[in-house]
Formats: sequence, C-alpha cells, structure tokens
Amino acid sequence: MKRLWLILPLFFVFACEDKDETKDEILDSVQLAKEKWDSKNIASYNINLSVNCFCHSAPPIDIKVEDDIITAINGKSITQAQLENEFWYAKSVDDLFVFIEKNLAQEPYQNVLRFNSTYGYPEEAWFDLEEMMADEEIGYIISSFKIY
Repeated sequence: MKRLWLILPLFFVFACEDKDETKDEILDSVQLAKEKWDSKNIASYNINLSVNCFCHSAPPIDIKVEDDIITAINGKSITQAQLENEFWYAKSVDDLFVFIEKNLAQEPYQNVLRFNSTYGYPEEAWFDLEEMMADEEIGYIISSFKIY
C-alpha cells in the first residue's frame, strides 16, 4: 500500500503533462492556421456558415464579407442591428478566430477544431465548455468558401 502512494503522484504528474502538451498543440495549430489566413491577405470573400447549438433556430447562412466586414447575408444587405439580433451567429473568418481563442481560454471540456489546409480558415470549431452542463455546446461549420 505504501508503494501506491509513491506511484500515484507520478501518475498525476504525467497525466497533467499530457493535458498541457495537448493544450499547447491545440494552441499551436490555431496560431499556425491564423498565420496562414493572415498571410493570404483575403479581405473579401463569401462563406456558407452553420451554427450548431441548443439555441434559437439558426439556419445556415451565406455571408458576404467585404474589406473584413460582413456586408450581406443570403444576398441581402445587412445592418449592424440585424447582425446583433436576427443574425447574432453570423461571423467572419476573423470573428471565428476570436471565438476560438475566447473559448480555448476557458479551457473547455471538449473541442473540435479543423482548419482549411490551403487558406487556414476554420472549417469547423465546436466547444463543450462544461462536462456536467447540458446544452451549452456551440460550434460553427464553414461549408463553402469563395474569394472574390
């Protein structure tokens, strides 16, 4: 039994190291993807964005971004008030990187991140922030991307 007390602390040390290493790997992959995205200097593009959450009905939307600002959704001009209310989930690629960094800083219970290999934009970003809380999960999927 005394030997167990000697081995147990080592188990916790190695378990924490693995978690930290994984956290560092995730942060590195986000940083590399953001650097790739920034290096492309893409300021005007169209994306199709879906949000996955236990929230108000939020159908997939086509977003037009001009000079890094969302200017249209589903082919119609958009106001700031509409972005804050009706299309609260609309995000540009830069907004998605902010969303990812903010949620990673909260040390989520689980996350799924996938980045485009050519341009670096997030193709999928999903977070479950609390293991013991239901319905707080949220994620985004970009299903199409077109530079113009």
